[in-house]
Amino acid sequence: MKTLQRLGMLSLSIALAVQSPFVQAAVGARAPTFSLRPPTGVRGSLFRLSDHIGRRPVVILFWETTCAPCMQEMQFYEQMYRQYAGRLTVVAIAMDNGQTIANAPNRVRTLGLTYPVVWDENSSVKNQFQVPASPPFSVWIDRTGNIARERQGYSVSENQVISEQLARLVAGQRVR
Repeated sequence: MKTLQRLGMLSLSIALAVQSPFVQAAVGARAPTFSLRPPTGVRGSLFRLSDHIGRRPVVILFWETTCAPCMQEMQFYEQMYRQYAGRLTVVAIAMDNGQTIANAPNRVRTLGLTYPVVWDENSSVKNQFQVPASPPFSVWIDRTGNIARERQGYSVSENQVISEQLARLVAGQRVR
């Protein structure tokens, strides 16, 4: 009887794994899709990556409210988002815990962000994209849905290179 119960549990585990595979991201691979909501106090609605793939390139910014380089990066990408209006999607994914996420509305307001800002409350998207422990971390997805670039960290000194590469991404060209 115990053997049958174990087999039943094993079958259930396999069936669940097949129904909901955990896909990890890598440059050159198809980006895993996700749906996330904004944190309380931040305007917006459910963001679905699948709504943007095939229409335009997407830049995902993983950030935390306590990260100064994240704030600089998000402000820079706000300029890029406005420059490429309608041709580029930018989304910022907060990786904060339940206590620090309360700072998000103030950060979004202070930076004047107009692109979607959402919260990865249970870290599932962070885990899929294999985001390092310390942000910022950015992922560029081409319009076909493949990951074109990943980048750990941010420095204002890189803005020119990022701008040039982003222009290539928007134009449908290969990026470094």
